Amino acid sequence: MNLLLSSGGNSSLNEEQIIELNIHIKNLFKGVKSVLFISYAQKKQKEYTDIIREKWWPLNDVELIGIEEFENPKEAIINSEGIYVGGGNTFLLTKKLQEKNLISSLRNVVMNGVPYMGVSAGTNIACPSMMTTNDMPVVMPKSFQTLGLIDFQINAHYHEGNIWCKDGEGFKIHRGETRAKRISEFHQFNDSPVLGLYEGSIVRWKDDRGQLLIGDASIFIPNNKPKKIGIGTIIDKNLSIL
Repeated sequence: MNLLLSSGGNSSLNEEQIIELNIHIKNLFKGVKSVLFISYAQKKQKEYTDIIREKWWPLNDVELIGIEEFENPKEAIINSEGIYVGGGNTFLLTKKLQEKNLISSLRNVVMNGVPYMGVSAGTNIACPSMMTTNDMPVVMPKSFQTLGLIDFQINAHYHEGNIWCKDGEGFKIHRGETRAKRISEFHQFNDSPVLGLYEGSIVRWKDDRGQLLIGDASIFIPNNKPKKIGIGTIIDKNLSIL
């Protein structure tokens, strides 16, 4: 299994990080002639694919093809050489995959070696469930179960502490729930460890272990204090540091 999981796309990164990300994308899809782009996290799928293809896709020698271009999306997944699942709304993405009966097909091809890149919502669905997403529930999927490519949950766009909001010429603290508080609520009812992936952070996952390539992350395990990790840290499927 060969995954590249990002908390955010190019808009979350500085110029140096974008260059590094593009190198990792090239390595992930090495030897691949075309990549299937799954655009279901957005309502306007063709427009989304066009934007990614024209503005952000870094591989000139690898064709990016939107899944909405195929009459039979399941067949497109089964025959794909590479998969890229874009960001957007995780509820919408999960609902579309379930409605089209694509969850098992997508999981099978990736488990059998087809390289997979997920950004934001695309990273969320690599988890056993989508229950640690931050997204608004604009639609209702049949269930929260997703691909289960990894054994832990990810909270994309994670940040420490409270947010400071622009207020006129100054800033004031937003006193709503922190991401850590939301993850602790998840752990009141669920035992799965959670990786809080900071904005723009990226994990490369191969088989049973992964490495943080860009940015920071925090590890949340029930009944343990969060542990912050940095670039180069290697983790296993239980989020133990190796």
